[in-house]
Amino acid sequence: MRKRIRFYPSGAEVNEQEIVGTTAAVADVLRATSTIVTALGNGCKAVIPATDIKTALAAVRSFRRQDVLLGGERMGRKIDGFDFGNSPQEYTRERVEDKVIVITTTNGTKALVYAQTAVRTVVLSFLNLTAIADFILQQERDVSVIAAGNDGDDSIEDTVCCGLLIDQLVRRAPGQFQPCQASPRAAQLAVAQQGKIQQLLRQSPHGEYLTSIGYESDLTLCADMDSRSIVPHYSHGRITII
Repeated sequence: MRKRIRFYPSGAEVNEQEIVGTTAAVADVLRATSTIVTALGNGCKAVIPATDIKTALAAVRSFRRQDVLLGGERMGRKIDGFDFGNSPQEYTRERVEDKVIVITTTNGTKALVYAQTAVRTVVLSFLNLTAIADFILQQERDVSVIAAGNDGDDSIEDTVCCGLLIDQLVRRAPGQFQPCQASPRAAQLAVAQQGKIQQLLRQSPHGEYLTSIGYESDLTLCADMDSRSIVPHYSHGRITII
């Protein structure tokens, strides 16, 4: 029996019961999942996603303060009193190695929490796209590919990232997957953007907004295709590398 691939254009559209029993991949390219992948790649012990500031602050209190860092943004900017914002450039090895990071963002961390009913929930970005595809191809279950989107609407960069994952799965395992819902359209859109990811991010509405508030250099980092060969897995409230 072929495995189904469902695509969700935004985190708000995720059906928590529908994704039960599936492997879920969640993408928020600008910037939450890119930042999480970067932090874990630079040696942090775990990332704890929080849906809101109050929950993030409560999570920090369960650790010794020297062992945990607090990151997050609202409207793209660092939250007052937090250690970091949501720029992957902040999460260097010197700052995050052997630390636990609690992070709350406008869209990405919510989408991850919505997806935790899946059997496996993994963190997807352009940085680790092929590593995620490799992992999913080893799983014998249906796939839920989730774009975090922007405040309940879809976003071109997340759709393209998800579409490239769907395209890889279908091409690399002919006949094994049955794309359904909006999956084929996302893959077609993504293939048309291959080789132009940095340009796509710069021209996307959210990319233009980040540029306007001083984060243009983040776009280059978030477009760094397959620069990390890690699979961050979200389970029991924590994201760690498998």
